Amino acid sequence: ATEGSRRQVEHARTGPSTITLRDVARGSGVSITTVSRILNGRESGVPIRDDTRQRVLAVAAELGYKPNMLARGLRGSRSSLLGVIARDISDPFHIQILRGINEAARQREYRLFLGHVDYRPDLALSYSSMFESSHADGIIVIGDIEGGDDTLDQLASQHRYVLGVTDRTTRRQIPGVYGDSVAGTALALEHLWALGHRSIICVSDARTYDGRLRIDLYERFMRERGVADRIGVFITDQDPQPSLELGRRIFAERPAQDAPTAIYATSDTIALGLMQAAYEARIAIPDALSIVGFDDIDVAAFTIPPLTTVSQGGVEMGRTAAELMFDMIDHGRHRSEVPDVVLAPQLVVRGSAVALAAAAPAADSGG
Repeated sequence: ATEGSRRQVEHARTGPSTITLRDVARGSGVSITTVSRILNGRESGVPIRDDTRQRVLAVAAELGYKPNMLARGLRGSRSSLLGVIARDISDPFHIQILRGINEAARQREYRLFLGHVDYRPDLALSYSSMFESSHADGIIVIGDIEGGDDTLDQLASQHRYVLGVTDRTTRRQIPGVYGDSVAGTALALEHLWALGHRSIICVSDARTYDGRLRIDLYERFMRERGVADRIGVFITDQDPQPSLELGRRIFAERPAQDAPTAIYATSDTIALGLMQAAYEARIAIPDALSIVGFDDIDVAAFTIPPLTTVSQGGVEMGRTAAELMFDMIDHGRHRSEVPDVVLAPQLVVRGSAVALAAAAPAADSGG
């Protein structure tokens, strides 16, 4: 926080004065209008930079700012505000989910208060406090956050209506709308297997539960089909740049006789980086290397070649999550009474994976 905000914190701790929008504006170095827009979720034609938004939210949390709710009516009334805590707002799949949430929220004349936490549980809990101060009717959490279920347990203890949107299918403290990593991974790997691929490697992130789960499912798939000696797992982040750098190392270091014929990338953003690395290494996709991704982000249909991937229906997941939240709010349903919703994934076949001209005879023993 700035020096100004530190002085305000000391003032708040030693005196009874109420923290106002003016105090938050002074501490964050922006106008009162900007602070009001950010803290009240008001949109206008002038965009607000993400670093400005994060600074204002951090100063507000540090000062313990609590809005005057008299203008909104009694505390027990609806605020028509939904808090959304997103693990990574730059993730194209999460953007799809947000679109679905926003579509459903607009139909109900709800506003969204968005918090980007970049995997950090401390930021998630800070946003949780702000949503409590704003009397948000409910909170939707998109994606796993470091700290996992412990963080969600704290959120659930602070708010009556909390649900998650992610990929896992195990029951947690809060209900959720999930894609099915088990079924989705099976779709991807069985597609490559049916095309004759036996030298399949897996490239995944390991920061999330779902990334680790997809690795485990890949290893089990390969062992069950008698090709455990060809298991290859490579770890990266869910971003194209680190995946590009990893792909460069993979394609430069592996000799031709050990080169994989196919890659299962556990997210489309990982696949994008690998496809760029293959292009730089003059490895033709799909003729020399097939790739299957996961998520079916918007750009997947426009890569060269178009990416074969597993669709989780991100927009539908978001819309379903918002509708489930509204049902909880409207009927006063406790989270323990609300079942999880699991959406079935679909394989989207495009041009990045093709059949091998001939599979090695020894490799057919597992088929």
